[in-house]
Amino acid sequence: MQQKKLRNNILLVNITRLGDMLQATPTIAGMKQENPNCRVTVLVEKQFEQVCHWIPNIDEVISIDLGMTVRSLAREGAGIIDAFEYLGEVVDELRSKNFDFVLNMSSSAYTALLLRMLDAPDSGGWTADDEGFRVINSDWARLFATSVFHHNREFNSLNLVDVFRCSAQVTQHPQRLLMTIADDAKDYAQKLIDEAQFTNTGPLISVQAGASQQKRQWAPERFIQMINILIHKYNARIVLTGTNKEMHVIEPIAKAVNSQNLMVAAGKTNIPQVAAILHLSDLLISGDTGPMHIAVAAGTPVVSMFLASAFGFETGPYSEGNLVLQPIIGCGPCNPNKSCARPDCHEHIDPEVVAELSMLRIKGDVKELPHGLIDSQRVIVYRSTFDEYGFCDLVALNPEAEDHRKPYRDAYRRMWLERLGGHVQSTETPKQHSLNVISQSFTGLDEVKSFARQGVQYMEQLTKLIEDPSASAQALSSLNDQITALDHAIEKIGFEISHLGPVTRMFVFAKENLSGSDPLDLASQMLGIYRELEVRADKLSLYFRPGGVSPQRAITTGAVGDFNETGMSLL
Repeated sequence: MQQKKLRNNILLVNITRLGDMLQATPTIAGMKQENPNCRVTVLVEKQFEQVCHWIPNIDEVISIDLGMTVRSLAREGAGIIDAFEYLGEVVDELRSKNFDFVLNMSSSAYTALLLRMLDAPDSGGWTADDEGFRVINSDWARLFATSVFHHNREFNSLNLVDVFRCSAQVTQHPQRLLMTIADDAKDYAQKLIDEAQFTNTGPLISVQAGASQQKRQWAPERFIQMINILIHKYNARIVLTGTNKEMHVIEPIAKAVNSQNLMVAAGKTNIPQVAAILHLSDLLISGDTGPMHIAVAAGTPVVSMFLASAFGFETGPYSEGNLVLQPIIGCGPCNPNKSCARPDCHEHIDPEVVAELSMLRIKGDVKELPHGLIDSQRVIVYRSTFDEYGFCDLVALNPEAEDHRKPYRDAYRRMWLERLGGHVQSTETPKQHSLNVISQSFTGLDEVKSFARQGVQYMEQLTKLIEDPSASAQALSSLNDQITALDHAIEKIGFEISHLGPVTRMFVFAKENLSGSDPLDLASQMLGIYRELEVRADKLSLYFRPGGVSPQRAITTGAVGDFNETGMSLL
């Protein structure tokens, strides 16, 4: 692999939420590890500025008041001038710092345009081209966009923490999230726990009942059953964490349990104090929430339920030895932007099972499950771990569970690690790798490879036509129509055969992010994109192991000339 150059002055743009900032901490720490003398500046939205002061390895925080900007624009007239002048001042301040690397971890259009205005010599993530259009300028950032697109999520096994870390070209990193917990926060948390006057003497277990969406929030009656089991059977002390906005969920649980051994900390703590409570706890039971990430950063193990749109492989707890419960249900993980009238996935997780798993984890690292504990037709229990390349992974503790997507996830995981990261060398044989994959068929890949080879031929023909001054406009136009039809066919097959979605969507994003205006250079870039598509399809064929999975239906594709919808034009 090519040796990375040292970076001295880094800007990280992450104008998002607490959980997202915590998930950026391995990247920030890795930057410091690999560039010991570098300075790291973080740009965040004003309301999240305080969060950055609880995160180690940040040298400077710059905030931007987007709320004020939007309000100024809404006033029109002089307000537009005020917004323009304010943003101009922010850009001038950032430019004056002469950053040598900028990483945009936010996919928004305005941060992409902001990065373009800074004109840093090196960048990662999202930026904009000369005309202001958003551009994804690294394969890892494209993989992020690919992995959260449509049904592609189901075939991804790379935690988004690692995807963003690799977008910053960071290899070394702590295999956990990081957060600084102040002594005064620890003192406050200990006082709060002491004042609860628990009568039980068993483990201290924090429970986060609230979630960002109702469909991702386990039913209160299930929390009540689980908490009663923990208190009465296992002598546990329970702390309910959360915010004031979540009290409508928390108060009915506390009232129904009605025990001296349950304390409501929700509404009495700020973020550092919540972190301190979690640090003092033996375990957190939660969904996919901000407190789950805080617990990981505080060094506390987690038992987490990934319901509805939550997907453990994407945003699971980023440290060793946590337990993740993922329901087995045909509609999950569902679309995060759509509501659900009947979240049947909640019924797949039993309160007794969560209580038992929690006690097992408190006793020590769980690497196998008691016989009969889990109904493997309803839920998969994963243990979080890290592979030999330092990437977070989830390993099923009940591997007998029917998981039709696992062979595809495994194949994609190894292919991306090899093709994007160079972590898996092509000279390795499947027997040498921990996945122990073997060469088998992968429905639809033959068509993809055929399309890719056709694309290579088209680019070679196009190059000759561009270089030939006597080439007719009709010949160029005809070939361009064929290229457009071919690209449409590649995108179409990714929609029709779901497990081809990730590899074809990466092709689409690469095509959409061509740079420059010289026809020969564009043809050369597209030639490389078609060739890479063929290589990736070959690797998937090599690394796919069905494991008893019934192949999805094959599709019949006509000649590429049958498709004539408008696509990208190279000319």
